[in-house]
Amino acid sequence: MALPATVFQGIQVGVESTPGTAVSADKKLLAVSMIPTPMVETAPFKAMGNKYASFASLNKEWSGLRIEGVPTYNEIVYLLSSLLHYSAPTQQAETTAYSWKFTSNTSKADIGKTFTIEQGDENYAWRVAGAKISGLTLGFSRNEITVNGNGVGQEFEIGQNLTANPTSLEPVPILPTQVKFYMADNQADLDTATALTKSFSMEYALTDKFGLAWAIGRDPEAVEGEPNASARLVVATDAEGMGLITALRNATTKWFRIEAIGETIEDAYTHKFTLDFPAQIDNVNDPTNLENVYTVEFGLLPIHDSAWGKSMDIEIITNLASL
Repeated sequence: MALPATVFQGIQVGVESTPGTAVSADKKLLAVSMIPTPMVETAPFKAMGNKYASFASLNKEWSGLRIEGVPTYNEIVYLLSSLLHYSAPTQQAETTAYSWKFTSNTSKADIGKTFTIEQGDENYAWRVAGAKISGLTLGFSRNEITVNGNGVGQEFEIGQNLTANPTSLEPVPILPTQVKFYMADNQADLDTATALTKSFSMEYALTDKFGLAWAIGRDPEAVEGEPNASARLVVATDAEGMGLITALRNATTKWFRIEAIGETIEDAYTHKFTLDFPAQIDNVNDPTNLENVYTVEFGLLPIHDSAWGKSMDIEIITNLASL
């Protein structure tokens, strides 16, 4: 058998009906990779009087996921459906456009999807069931749009075959030229706010959302914990940008929107990404030069808004009808 060439180590995913029960991985994502890695926890034992260990006990075995890629309007819903609370999409009128809405419940569990992930080539493959996205970071600038993150899953099942003839989605990338940032004093004003014209980048991250619980006699199970939510905004050091220092001093809540509008799907419906969240300024970094402009980066702490009833909201309009 020939050596396994790296270039052919494909990754396929399948959406599980029952978390942890493997299914055919019949989808191949072309803009983002969920790369599984075997993880173990062992305990070596060395008897008293011996210089070297006698054996090592395998205590825990699981899989880690490394997520990296470029967000697209259609593939991003796979990641968000696992990280956040899943709701089935809604068809827009009688068109081929569908609205996907994602949020995170503040005081109860988020019920999302798990995946079976297969990786390998035509000669040899392995799979991981019960794969769950535990964190994502979305970055937006005029230079690039990025997504990266991590996840957890059950142990590797080796000696598998890749599911034949997987379906590939045609990537519809979120482009830097399509993105705008908005800021307002309340949620309602986001709809009429003027786009920021002296901002350079924004990042939104929700990480450490799921970990593994290890009950005796069963596979590890992904359990939701206390996540870390954060965001960053880089702006010019003019009156508007430096005005966020006043918001920091007064613990004032600001509302932010990251929005991208893409090509037309059908009729008046276009590919669209919208992320809204309220936040308070929680730190400020040293001003610095960026593309010959003196800029400053503010750290944003996303918070739960009691009137709104949540801490964030994402809507994707795309041509994908189902996972």
